[in-house]
Amino acid sequence: MLLPISQKYLLRVFSRFFGLSLFVFTSLFVMINFVQIVNQGALSGFSFYFLANGILYLLPNLIAMSLPLSLLMAVLLSLGQLSQNGEIMALRAGGFSFGEILCAMFRASVLASALLLFVNNWLGPRSLKRSADYTGSMISRVTKIELKPGTFQNMSDWVIYSREVDSGTRGLKGVKLVRRMNKNGAPSFITVINAKEGAYQVLRERGIEISLENGQFSQTDGRNRQKLLYGDFSSYKTLIPFFSGREGTRRLHANEQSTAGLLKRLGDAALDAETALKYKIEISSRLALALTPAVFFLIGAPLGVVLEKKGRTAGFALSLLIIFFYYGFSITAMVLAKKYAWLFPWVIFAPGAAGAGLGLMLWKKRLYAR
Repeated sequence: MLLPISQKYLLRVFSRFFGLSLFVFTSLFVMINFVQIVNQGALSGFSFYFLANGILYLLPNLIAMSLPLSLLMAVLLSLGQLSQNGEIMALRAGGFSFGEILCAMFRASVLASALLLFVNNWLGPRSLKRSADYTGSMISRVTKIELKPGTFQNMSDWVIYSREVDSGTRGLKGVKLVRRMNKNGAPSFITVINAKEGAYQVLRERGIEISLENGQFSQTDGRNRQKLLYGDFSSYKTLIPFFSGREGTRRLHANEQSTAGLLKRLGDAALDAETALKYKIEISSRLALALTPAVFFLIGAPLGVVLEKKGRTAGFALSLLIIFFYYGFSITAMVLAKKYAWLFPWVIFAPGAAGAGLGLMLWKKRLYAR
């Protein structure tokens, strides 16, 4: 009955450091993303409802990023404390092998890898898409805007230009409005409105209402240049909305699509080679990064056991060093895979293989030799 009790005790020490590390890393990532989102929307005004949901749906990905880092730090700090207090030596004297002592932590690392497989391949991409949708809606839901003279400004499907703008009366001179409607990625209709003068007003959370005088209106069919609609007007009023109505059908990034969705896209014969490689690298990277907790355990456990005199300071410093080199190697591998297709997919899994090999070597040198 001593073995389960010892494992429970070790797991309790490990869990305390793991919970604290996970909270710190996740909070740090939340703060970084919070600042980025606020900077995107601060100048145009934003809804706190959209901001809160944008951050909320980012949490699965932020926790997934924090999980391997927290596990490595918890392994090094907890084992460093136990070694410093002589508890590892006491367990060894009691007849327990290092494998038996570290069994509970190993199971925790395997569980973390299994959780990352689920998050990286399904939950994370879906949550990231929802977060991007909320963030995009927040930024699009403009509450204040001011047109500037001699500047082309994009809004919704329109481009707005005015040679002169009176900021006091919101009067306009030399106005040009251009709208390009696309279908299947190609221009289908191009609308151009020119006017000598006009005025605008902002309708809260709806758009900009523009009133024009003495101008021309033209619309060209992008699929048939011979079709042209043209006319003059003495007065014209239109509403340019903040929403284009096409946010829900925006083109998704690879990291916003589940692995099943990417595999389905790879089956499309019309998919170009560059995009196909990008999708394959994304899928492989998700699998490789999911193995990170188990790799970090293999590296961290033998190092943590030998930290008798150096304790927490050395454990913290080692954690940062391992994280820096491992993720630096991983990012370099992804860049190389994109640049040199012949290296794919082996280079993607090279950091994990190198880390696992280093860990096994440390186990043999540091633990089995003791």
